[in-house]
Amino acid sequence: MVTTGVMTEAELKRMVGFTPDGTFVVSLYLNVDGAKHPRLQDYEKELRGLLHQAEREWIHGDKGVDKAKRRSLKQDLDKIGAFVTGNWRRDGQKGLAVFSCAAAGFWHVFELPVGVPSALIVGDEPYAKTLTAVLDEYKRYCVVSVDRRKARYFTVYLGEIEEHHGVFVDERVPDQVKEGEWASLRQSRIARHIEDHVLHHLKDVAGLTFNFFLEHSFDRLILAGRSELIPKFRAVLHPYLQMRVAGEFQAGPDAPLPEILKESLRVEEDIQRREEEALLHRLEEEAHPGGLGVTGLRPTVDALMRGQAHILLIKAGYATQGYVCYRDHFLATADGVCPVCGGKLSEAPDIVEDMVQLAINQNVQVEHISHVAERLAQDKVGALLRFGL
Repeated sequence: MVTTGVMTEAELKRMVGFTPDGTFVVSLYLNVDGAKHPRLQDYEKELRGLLHQAEREWIHGDKGVDKAKRRSLKQDLDKIGAFVTGNWRRDGQKGLAVFSCAAAGFWHVFELPVGVPSALIVGDEPYAKTLTAVLDEYKRYCVVSVDRRKARYFTVYLGEIEEHHGVFVDERVPDQVKEGEWASLRQSRIARHIEDHVLHHLKDVAGLTFNFFLEHSFDRLILAGRSELIPKFRAVLHPYLQMRVAGEFQAGPDAPLPEILKESLRVEEDIQRREEEALLHRLEEEAHPGGLGVTGLRPTVDALMRGQAHILLIKAGYATQGYVCYRDHFLATADGVCPVCGGKLSEAPDIVEDMVQLAINQNVQVEHISHVAERLAQDKVGALLRFGL
């Protein structure tokens, strides 16, 4: 049994790689946001409805499920229900994802500080599209706020902020130029002396920032402080961290935590919009015969099947029917037979989910376009390619 509280790309990929041997995997997404469900009974009622619907359809319905699969599925549904309504508490979490295959001892739990649409999916593999959308939307940011004597470190992930290590204070930096009888003659020398101390302070903070990166492995870096100090700090950062700087804002180490979070989320949203626009611009330039881009469902599925895809782009929330051979992981947009085993393709209620699963297994980057979704309104999906034909 595996229970995971923190969702990472590595954990997601490990989970998606699971394939049961002749049994089902149950994937539960539950919105437990206190704004929508203020009482425990509210989301528990929604959960019971999902469990009962799955039981009617898959255990007592006419889907032709054999006895062993029904028994395993019943264990999954009972275990999920007992977990959510038993000792589990949301403790400020807004979303919950649970994946279970009792027959194989497979069990994953992800607690999410963002809400997700409630759904229960029974399938031949974990339903991961919702989680990939969350991971794509929320990168792990480090925020470093500096002034001439102090520094504070924060991480921002999934809309929440956490402070680390308290406030770093450099006692070597003088507060100001002291007044005195000969101060006017010594003013420039004292000012240079102070600036030398400030530079040493920024270098120390840069070193601490690199150590913080080695410890916490964040995706991007946001710099905060006075506008004239940030370029000096950026210049002394390790080159690897300079490449990870995603934005900046003005707020010193003494700024309240809510202000740091608000400004960080504003920078994050701006970064996401710019990155989505850049990806779609590349796709538009490459989506021509002989180019390294394709748009539309069938060309994108074909590119995935040929192993060409480098980045998969999906309009946020897009889902559509397709056809799949789960044995050989063959995807198609039209009914027919699998070219590998010759068996009849199964109808897939959401082939986009199967595309995401295949992309993750092929180490293809998955991007859910949400901030400029109107630019994918017609084609819905596309891919930037590793190579052409």
